[in-house]
Amino acid sequence: MAVRRGDLRNGDDEMGQTRTMVSLFAGAGGMDIGLENAGWNLLAQIEMDHDCAETLRIRSQQTESNVRILESRIEDVNPSELMQSLDLRMGDLGLLAGGPPCQPFTTHGLRRANKDPRAASLFPSYFRYVAEFRPQSLLIENVDGMLSAALRHRPLSKRGKGFPPLAEDEQKGSFLRWFLEHLRKLGYTVSWGVMEAADFGVPQLRQRAILIGVCGDEPCYLPKSTHGRPGLPPYRTLRQGLKGVRDSSPVQPLSARKRKVYRLIPPGGNWRNLRIETRKRTMGAAYRATGGKGGWWRRLSWDDPAPTVLGMPDHSSTGLIHPGEVRCLSVNECAALQSFPPGTMFTGRPRSQYQQIGNAVPPALAEHLGRQIMQFLEGFREPTPAPPEWRRASANRRIGTHGWTLPSRRRPSYHLIVKVREDHIWANAAVSVAKLEAFGT
Repeated sequence: MAVRRGDLRNGDDEMGQTRTMVSLFAGAGGMDIGLENAGWNLLAQIEMDHDCAETLRIRSQQTESNVRILESRIEDVNPSELMQSLDLRMGDLGLLAGGPPCQPFTTHGLRRANKDPRAASLFPSYFRYVAEFRPQSLLIENVDGMLSAALRHRPLSKRGKGFPPLAEDEQKGSFLRWFLEHLRKLGYTVSWGVMEAADFGVPQLRQRAILIGVCGDEPCYLPKSTHGRPGLPPYRTLRQGLKGVRDSSPVQPLSARKRKVYRLIPPGGNWRNLRIETRKRTMGAAYRATGGKGGWWRRLSWDDPAPTVLGMPDHSSTGLIHPGEVRCLSVNECAALQSFPPGTMFTGRPRSQYQQIGNAVPPALAEHLGRQIMQFLEGFREPTPAPPEWRRASANRRIGTHGWTLPSRRRPSYHLIVKVREDHIWANAAVSVAKLEAFGT
């Protein structure tokens, strides 16, 4: 049961100030829509992509909001000047939301973390925003690979027998520890974990890393599931997610070759429904690969949540193919599965619209996160969470992905609520500054 502590601020005006937020890497605004629904007052959005910025402007016009939209890289916006233009002082801002782009951490890429050129300038700039604004809370979203990424990636071909052991910055989780250490020095307690969007009413299986930082020495834990567990409503299905979609939006075309293959696949099926010779001919080297092929030649099922909505609905290995028709899901259908409100408009070419939707944080998930943070700032405290049960049945077995860290002038205190494996940075005996509390799952 939640326990309420003394309010951090008194008076309507001061509480209104507490609920202000600025959005970095705003994208198409999915996270911001959810946070606004939770009661946050959006002051400014920063987004460098032109199509995304135009999407944000259209929504601002539709909602008649006064949000300031800056079409720019965060590196090119002076946080001190932005703070002054918003009539804020250091510590006034309630929430700084937004996660850096995910490409440096995706398991499908090179996983170069902050050594990736795309990230090398983002994280120093991000920390500068935190240092200048000193917001009362932080919300960061990224692919779950962020939590297990190394600061410096060593290719698999150069590991094992005949090669030196991994250095600390080459070990799994070393990026997360580096990131947490920077936030600790700025005075933030951070909780982190992998969250499943379907657990919060999104009709889609989508696992993402979430970090919540708050000033002080008490953690704001991640919210509890609202769907899919015993005693809770079941996961929402594709059929429920698409109910009421009135479509006149773009549909990514399929080639004649792909349409021919998909006609052979029943709803809910995939490459396993094809004859052996057809599998070999249409899948190439992927046919001989082990694991990770469930998305090949996939057609969706009406009675299950959708798989993760990505930016390329026509790709043979990650396709979003309608269960009743031989076509990709439309832009509006993908937006509905991401829990965007009906009528949300996206700008740019169809491929850009799909990409904006696929990169977004589901608003329904963001709304739960926003409420959790707001309740914490208003004085409510949750009991210490139990180990995340969903990971027992999940294909995602990355280690060290749930816990929190407490700031300290002398050394950080890390608390993990998952089993620690030997090849992870948290288990490194050389990390003498860390106090580890590990609970097996």
